[in-house]
Amino acid sequence: NFVDRVEFCCKPVWRKSILVWVLFAFVGQMSMAMPEWLVLALGITGIVCFMLMMVPQIHKNWRSHSTDGMSLALSVMWHVSAVLSTAYFAASPNNSVAVTLSFAVFAVCCGVCEAQVVAYRPSRTNEKNSCCVVLGISTLLLAVSAAVACALFAAFRAMPADATYVVGNVLPSILLGAGFLPQMYEFISRRSVQGYSFGVTVFDLVGCSANTAVIFAPAGVVAQEALKESAPFLTIIAMHIVLLALAVLIKCCCSAGADTGSSKTVEVACAVAEC
Repeated sequence: NFVDRVEFCCKPVWRKSILVWVLFAFVGQMSMAMPEWLVLALGITGIVCFMLMMVPQIHKNWRSHSTDGMSLALSVMWHVSAVLSTAYFAASPNNSVAVTLSFAVFAVCCGVCEAQVVAYRPSRTNEKNSCCVVLGISTLLLAVSAAVACALFAAFRAMPADATYVVGNVLPSILLGAGFLPQMYEFISRRSVQGYSFGVTVFDLVGCSANTAVIFAPAGVVAQEALKESAPFLTIIAMHIVLLALAVLIKCCCSAGADTGSSKTVEVACAVAEC
C-alpha cells in the first residue's frame, strides 16, 4: 500500500505547509513527506473523483437521450489512454493501487459514454430499450478493455524500462492531451458549449491534483521521476484550463452577438413602425 511506504522526515510545522512541501519537491529530491492522514485523504479523493468524473456527462446524456455536443473522439482517446495507464501503473515496481484503480474506473466510464453514443443516435426511434443497449455495449467494452489491459500488463513486465515508459506513460499523456482537441473543435464548430458537462472538468481537475500530490508524497522521492509518473495528470490539468478558457471565450462572443442581434431587431421594428 502506498500509504504504508510513506516515511516522515520533516518537522511538524513543515508538515502543515503543502506549499513548502511542493517547493521542496522541485529542488531535486524530497527529504520530507506529507502527513499520513493527508496522503490517505488525497488518495481517496483521487479515486472518488476519477470514479465520478464521467458521471456528470453520462447523466447529461441520459437525461437528454442525446450525446450531441460531446465528442466521441475525446471519449475513445481517453478510453485508450486509460487502458494503457491502468496496465502501466499496475506493472510498475512501485505500484500504486489508488492510481491504478482510478484509471481502471475511468476506462469503464469512458466505455459507458461510447455506448450512449450508439444507444442515443438519432436513427434510433425506440428509446425504451436504450438502457439495455447501453448496458450491453458497456459490458462488451469492459471485457475487451480488461483483456487488453492484462495483455499490456504482461508486455510491460517483459519490455525494457524505456520502452515501457514510452508506451505506458508518454503515449497516454499524448492521447489525453490530444483528446481535448476534438471537444474544442465541437465548441468552435457549433459555437456553443451545449452538450458537454463541465462537471467532468471539475471532478477531473480535483482528481488529477490529488493523484499528483499522492505521487509526490513519499519521503525521498526524486522530483524528476515523480514528474514522469504524474505526466498524464499534469497534461489533463493543463488542457482543462485551455478548454475552460475557450468555453468562456465562446460564451462571451455568443452573448455579445446575441445582444447585437437584439439591438438590430429593435432598430428594424422601430423603422417599420415609423413607416
